[in-house]
Amino acid sequence: MNLPVLCKIGLITAVAVSLYQLSDLLLVYHYFRYEYYITGVAIIALATGIILTKRHYQHTMVTNSDHPIDNLTVKELQVLKLVYDGKSNKEIAVINYIELSTVKTHINNIYFKLGMKNRKEAAKTYQNYYFGSKSTLSPPSINLFLTYRLALWRHE
Repeated sequence: MNLPVLCKIGLITAVAVSLYQLSDLLLVYHYFRYEYYITGVAIIALATGIILTKRHYQHTMVTNSDHPIDNLTVKELQVLKLVYDGKSNKEIAVINYIELSTVKTHINNIYFKLGMKNRKEAAKTYQNYYFGSKSTLSPPSINLFLTYRLALWRHE
């Protein structure tokens, strides 16, 4: 994590501790059952964590790589290749031995990570990334790339 995120977390923690101490001074917990009070504090802390995580995740998604396709998981890359090949969701589910709902989840994650709204845009992005450049520095074939990413994933 970088320094600004750590500073935000520290400030939020300080505010939470200050609010707890203030509520102790005001004897708020005397008006409520102690369990309800602790539950409320836990829910506020959870909500704060979720908000900070979302903000941090969105920031890292934008700055993590030069191209959004690099942020996809191995399975999402496989699903995107099959979408590019024109396969339906049912066909993708059968090929990967997964449920149809899982395919839909992968596709929605792909849309989010690529900033796309439909299959056609996602397939076009895939085509441009893997087949668009004609230089000698073009990316390796998808099978080699997926094999490499899968090997890295297994060692993590």
